[in-house]
Formats: sequence, C-alpha cells, structure tokens
Amino acid sequence: MQPPELMLAIKNAAGNDLLDNKTVDAFSQDKIKLFKKDANGNETQIAFYIRPPFAYGNDNFSYYSLYSIGFPYSSSGQGTFYLKLGDAPAYELNAQLNSSKNRLEKLLIDSKEAEKDNGAIAKYTTIFYLTK
Repeated sequence: MQPPELMLAIKNAAGNDLLDNKTVDAFSQDKIKLFKKDANGNETQIAFYIRPPFAYGNDNFSYYSLYSIGFPYSSSGQGTFYLKLGDAPAYELNAQLNSSKNRLEKLLIDSKEAEKDNGAIAKYTTIFYLTK
C-alpha cells in the first residue's frame, strides 16, 4: 500500500504561486523546511520535493506544490509536523487521514482547516492550499 501523500500549494492573497521561482517573493526549496519534533523538541527533517504543475489527461493543476510522503501520523490517522517558509515562524500542521482510503482527508494549519482543491484534479488526488 502506498503511504499517504501531502500535496500543498502555497500562494499569496492575490493567488500567485509562491513555489514558482518566477513569482516575486517565491520560496525556493532551500528556503523551506518540513520537520517533526520529538518529545524533547528535537527536530527531524521530513523529505519533500517541489512538484511542478501537472495534468491527469485533460485535467490540469497549475500550481507548483510541496510533495511529501514522509509526514508523521499515528495509527489513529493523526499527526503533527511543521513547515517553515523562509525566516517566518513555523506553521504547525495537523494531518487527519481517512484510514480506509489511506488518504489525507483534512489538514489544519495553525489550527485552521486548510482549503482543499475541489477542481477537476480532486478526483485523482487531494491537494491543500496555504495562503500566506
């Protein structure tokens, strides 16, 4: 069984893609940190990459997205990890899985539910948005 995927598009209030290096104030991969913390507060990096815009057949997703399959979650389907963009304070991310589908069902960012893409691509995968 494939591990659950995290796909997170990051945009500004105007809807500009903040993972696209052609966008002013975009974040390059070396300015992004995805990590978890142990009980003592020690940080462990979580592997990710920046996925370019993609399509399934004629269904397109036009944003770059942070992609990871290494985020932590418990047997209950919940997990907490962190995202740091540049020099700003880290966001706390809380994942909630649909264990029967092995799919990320809900993502909370700093305790607020993240927007989920509901376009045509949603029938293939779950993508969340962080608006900065």
